[in-house]
Amino acid sequence: MSRVVLITGARAPVAVDLARSFRDAGYETHLADCVNPFAARCLRPRVSLHRFASPRYDFARFRRDMAELVGRLDPEIIIPTCEEVFYLSAAAATDGYADRLFAPPLADLRRLHSKWEFTRLAQECGVPVPETFLVSIPTELAAVPLPLREMVLKPEYSRFSTQTLIRPTESEIARLQISVSRRYVAQRFVSGEEICSWAAVRNGKVVAFAAYRPVWRHGRAAIAFESVVAPGVAGASHAIAEATGMTGHLSLDLMVSETGAAVAMECNPRAVSGVHLFDADPAMARAILGKGVAPPPPLMVSGRRTRYLAPAMAALGFPKAVVGGRFREFLAVWRRGRDVTGRTGNRLPFLGTLLDALRFTATGLIYGRTTTEQTTANIEWNGENFA
Repeated sequence: MSRVVLITGARAPVAVDLARSFRDAGYETHLADCVNPFAARCLRPRVSLHRFASPRYDFARFRRDMAELVGRLDPEIIIPTCEEVFYLSAAAATDGYADRLFAPPLADLRRLHSKWEFTRLAQECGVPVPETFLVSIPTELAAVPLPLREMVLKPEYSRFSTQTLIRPTESEIARLQISVSRRYVAQRFVSGEEICSWAAVRNGKVVAFAAYRPVWRHGRAAIAFESVVAPGVAGASHAIAEATGMTGHLSLDLMVSETGAAVAMECNPRAVSGVHLFDADPAMARAILGKGVAPPPPLMVSGRRTRYLAPAMAALGFPKAVVGGRFREFLAVWRRGRDVTGRTGNRLPFLGTLLDALRFTATGLIYGRTTTEQTTANIEWNGENFA
């Protein structure tokens, strides 16, 4: 059997950590993306890098590029990490390599990615969700039986919570462009502690799992996070995995009450920061391949269970900490945590991640997008049909 692994979405720090894990498990590891991934280029020992066309803007060429790459490398498994997963699932089903893709069919991905359809799916699995309403036109929003102080609004397809409105004002609602092609969901606000999770799932069985709490954010995105024990969160992940019988990434955002009850808010069928908590352990790679179950991330390693993206913490977190009077809190997080971009023995990806961030920032300025928006501009999927 081939001992070749192909990981797509090479721009993502999680892709770099997955590459470390597979490489240390003894696999010939290849990374691919439609941008030049500086952090991945800084991996030592080196891994092979490949380019494909933007799946969002040129799906036909993307299909050809991927078919050629799969034919040439003959990988045992293809692991998407970002939103190229949707396009890959469609291409793989047509071009004959779906059995090697670490992702479910596109119809299942849609149910997981849609913030409306996911709530219906979770309910079917017995997982609690907030009261949720689908809004296709502005008049439907006016009819939602939730006061603004108890409402959360977000596009049906979105990412990183960048467009989420929590307890919105009338003026914020007036600026929304709600339409049949850009639907929103309105959810009842749920109090509690936000806990996130990542699970690697094979044929409905969770083979690697991490639950974590964000401890430092840029906007709504977590750039520092720490592992936690959350039985309710694990139970939700196992229930959804088993009910769907899926293979692939299953990442949840939940609110956990003081009693430990977990309410699932939304799902991302892609890799998220929980991957980093495994510290590139080869056991994670073997679990994804279906060769065992990875042990849970340690809650304490030399007193440290916090992990962070050091470039983001330095460039984004530090200035806000100083301005916001939170320098001591920031310093405590930095001291007790570990960087996941430049790990022991290979610090260069730290610099590569900085270069990636600068590239996305500069390109975003050209196109009038934020840095976060630019990171997914050529791979994101918002429910559109493509061929």
